[in-house]
Formats: sequence, C-alpha cells, structure tokens
Amino acid sequence: MVYAGISEFVELIDKLKEKLNEHKDLFSNNEAAVKYAIVNPFLKMLGWDVENPEEVIPEYSDPRVEGKADYALFIKELSENPVAFVEVKKLNGITPEVIREKLKYSFESGVDYTIITDGDSWILYKAYKRGVPSSERVEARWSILKDDPYEIAFKALIIAKTKFFGKLSELFPSTKPTEQQTLQATKPAHEVVKSPFSRESVRKAILKILSESTSPMRRKDLIEKVRQTLEISGKYLEPTPKARGPRWRVITEWTIQRLKMEGSIEAVGKGLYLITEKGRKEASLY
Repeated sequence: MVYAGISEFVELIDKLKEKLNEHKDLFSNNEAAVKYAIVNPFLKMLGWDVENPEEVIPEYSDPRVEGKADYALFIKELSENPVAFVEVKKLNGITPEVIREKLKYSFESGVDYTIITDGDSWILYKAYKRGVPSSERVEARWSILKDDPYEIAFKALIIAKTKFFGKLSELFPSTKPTEQQTLQATKPAHEVVKSPFSRESVRKAILKILSESTSPMRRKDLIEKVRQTLEISGKYLEPTPKARGPRWRVITEWTIQRLKMEGSIEAVGKGLYLITEKGRKEASLY
C-alpha cells in the first residue's frame, strides 16, 4: 500500500519545507527550480516514475487544444488518456487567472483532474465539470509550509499512482455494515441499544470506529466516539485512585495504547490514529 512508507514521506515533506524556506527567492522567480527541486520528489514519493513517459509526460500537448500542460499523469490500468494534468507555477504564482486558464485546458482536453501547485500550495481540482465555479471544484488542498506533515501525507494519497486516483474515500473503505447494524440504524434514536462498557467492548468499539473512518482520527475524537457508542455506568464513571479521570476514560486510553503495541492500529502523527490491516481483519469479525 502507498501509505506503508508514511514515515519516509513525512521526512521528505520536512525536507521540502526546509528547501522552500531557505530558497524562497529562487522559487519565487524560477518555475523550473520548483519543478525539479519540489514537484518531482513529491510525485516520486507518491509512486510516479517521472522518468517513465508511460507514466509522466512533461510539456504535454493535446493536438486538439491550444496550449500545453507541465505534466500529464497516466495510469494505463484506468485509461489510455491522462488521469490528470499537473500545472506548476513560481512560488506564490497561483492566481485566479492561472486557475481559469489551466482548468479550461483540462476541460477542453477531456481530462478529469488538474493539480495546480507553486511548490508550497497544492490544489486538486475536478476540472471536467460544466457550469461549476472553480472554488467548488476543489477536491483536496494542502500547504507544505503551513500544514502538519502527517496530514499532508494522507491528503496527498488522493493523487498517488493508484486505481483510487482522486477518490481518497475508496482508498480507506468503510467496513460494510452488518445486518444487525443496519436494523439498528433504522430504529428511532430512543430505541438504539448501546453495548455496556467493558474492556472487551472498548476494544471492539475502537477498532470498529477506526475501520469506518475514511481518514486518521484524533485521539480525543476517538475517545469521545467511544463514550457516545457505549453505555457507561456504575464504577466506570468513578474516578481512578490516582485521579487521572473517570475509570472509563483511563481504560479507553490504555486500550488504544495496547492496540498500538499489538500493531492493530498505528499512530501517524501527533495524536492521530489509523487502523492497520491486522486491525481491520479483527474489526470485520465483530
């Protein structure tokens, strides 16, 4: 899987951030430098072989349309045509005019997606739409200088060389609901029966919550979701002897740590958690 090398990707993002900060003057005046020093390494980390013309063609021209794209990305398993164009500008060089021009070229070429970047800002547009403002065509965006590297790494998977290009939600599929869950979901809210809190039910809840999440979850959100999912009462509402908080919360935090040690979930940033294949297999049994 692409995100198996997430730590290596984060290291690259940190290095690119350093480059952008150290050489702002260069990147602000030299589009080619942005391509070779920032864009090419970023695409390579996402699985694109920038030296293979079957995957990446620089200075791509569609004979039917006036103009050209800086890069055309191809995934032969999906289509003989480009899956996306990548348009590179100088640092801070993305303007409304540039966006209109590049989306127009993609639209007229029949290419679904356009990635516009100045090295720092990366914006993925769903270009092939009629009568929709450019602001409503944005599928994903991130800033190397401003955003958390782990969040960038996961957002960027939407443009990785996979069959899920442009469809990040399919890269992290939700677990298909069981018949019991479907029946429960159709009942009025007051009829939904929560499972009683226990160490076993906490484990199941954490794995199910993460398996149904389409993106990494923050630790505090995961704990809150557990609280909403389970029926907590009695001794579990009482504080622990060391007053670290109510017993249910301490048990939940301990279970998160235990699942991480077992390899069923993994920490992918500061307080961000993602289920692993091992954890997803266990969750499918519940």
